Amino acid sequence: MSDIAAYLGAAVLVALAAWAFASERRGARRPIRRAGLAFVLCEGFSLALLAPGTVALSHAGVDGLSVIALGDTVRTAALSFLMLLACLLNPRPARRRSPLGQAALAVGLQTVMVLLFVAARPTLTPGGDVITGSGGRWPLAVRVALFAGYAIWALVEMFIALLPQTRLAATGPLRWGVRLVLAAIGIGVVWTLWSYDDIVHVLRYGRLDGSEDTVSNTLGALCATLVVAGSLAGRCSATFEAAVRWVRLCRCYVVMGPLWSALREAMPQIAFPEGGRPLLAGWPAGIEYALYRRVIEIHDGRLVLRTYHHPAVAAWLEDDSGAAAATDAALMEAATIATALENMRRGRRFTGAGERSARGAADGDPALIPTDLDAEVRWLSRVAWAFRRSPVIPELLERLRAEEGYGVASRG
Repeated sequence: MSDIAAYLGAAVLVALAAWAFASERRGARRPIRRAGLAFVLCEGFSLALLAPGTVALSHAGVDGLSVIALGDTVRTAALSFLMLLACLLNPRPARRRSPLGQAALAVGLQTVMVLLFVAARPTLTPGGDVITGSGGRWPLAVRVALFAGYAIWALVEMFIALLPQTRLAATGPLRWGVRLVLAAIGIGVVWTLWSYDDIVHVLRYGRLDGSEDTVSNTLGALCATLVVAGSLAGRCSATFEAAVRWVRLCRCYVVMGPLWSALREAMPQIAFPEGGRPLLAGWPAGIEYALYRRVIEIHDGRLVLRTYHHPAVAAWLEDDSGAAAATDAALMEAATIATALENMRRGRRFTGAGERSARGAADGDPALIPTDLDAEVRWLSRVAWAFRRSPVIPELLERLRAEEGYGVASRG
């Protein structure tokens, strides 16, 4: 299980780095992007190098201590690139540090880490643990503490640099991408703190796990997944927005279905000739075509129903459900259409009543007047939902059928 988590996390990070590198434009110099790419690559390779399965290759003649030292070096390099990335991303000039200073610190840290590893003079057990004598415990413990402290520092700097972007990002997907990366940083802090018990083990027993344990590898894989998800959400914002729009249009298409079907059943002449773009052709062009065609057919049906509008619907609605229902524009429109359909089925027309619909009642409220096709879709979705789901509509239809003198309504 530990090997699977480690290798899976490594594969995800390396795949992300390869995709980012392949999509980079030639000749573009982007220090921020390249620092992030270097961090992702180093972190992915360190996960693979420090996996228990890789360290266990010492049984096949591979020097396990060299593999562990290389893995630690690559992981420390990943932290250095993360620190550089934080310096480049920080929007506050006062908190920016010189990249050259960070590079000098990274080189110095790598040198100290190697010297401490050599001073500890460790050996590798068949089980993959690093052990050292009493004289090497302190150098090995200091090495672990130095790495953990540097990791916490880099993660905190990165968190501080990215936090303002949750408000400054231009689009919703970009903001969600930043939030996912911030969540990955939080997991990284937990992952780093998990290694502090190694200091106690080294000082007490002179023993250190040469590879990452199951918890560490699981946290690493989770961290890698969040980084990839955040990166994809940020880079693929246009695709994400198109997917959200497609889902919303599909929902509107389904919601408008009962109203559209009722109108087409009563007035087959409003239906356009079959053919045209299939429902799912293109993305989201197919659903847009089908939805807008449905909108036009609904409006054609509403025009045909104008002479069937009952003049008392608004008063009935207020009597049965109160003033709140009478001022609900979508419910008023749905009730007007439902009663007009019933009148059409019975052949009852009303002259001089005009079109008493919610749209006409709402003419004074610009918020209720659709200004574009998307707004029209949202409006008709509300009307269709009320037409299908509101309990007021069946009550109005029963009142219409039981209306005294209903049969003497004037004919056009």
